[in-house]
Amino acid sequence: MKDELKQLEHLLNNENLDLRKIQEFKTYLLQDHIKGLKIENYIGDYPTFLEPVILGDCVKIGDDVLIGPKVYIGDNSEIQDYAEISNSIIFNDVKIGKNFKLDNCIILKDSHLNFDNFSGTNCILKGNAETKDSLEIIPL
Repeated sequence: MKDELKQLEHLLNNENLDLRKIQEFKTYLLQDHIKGLKIENYIGDYPTFLEPVILGDCVKIGDDVLIGPKVYIGDNSEIQDYAEISNSIIFNDVKIGKNFKLDNCIILKDSHLNFDNFSGTNCILKGNAETKDSLEIIPL
């Protein structure tokens, strides 16, 4: 799984994004590599996990969060309260604000989405943003 995530990260960091290839690879990862439930370390009250879900090490999950199906969240990431995430890949060291709803998204490594109330579908998110307007959003 780690090798596949590195391949996806390489595709995402390429100067000329091949969105079709990124979408195909994301679909391949979610269908063939995200299996079962690995949620050994998390913090939060009343999260709901719909299999398959994989959480990396030291992931912090807020209160009343819904995660899954087909979600990977990388190491040292934080999902704040009331988020809903499905069919998505979140790389390491990502912070997501409260009341986020994400479906079929990819969030790049070291992205900090330091604002609340956001809904995204079929997109790549990256950067350190204090508002939705300062967030880099690439449609898939």
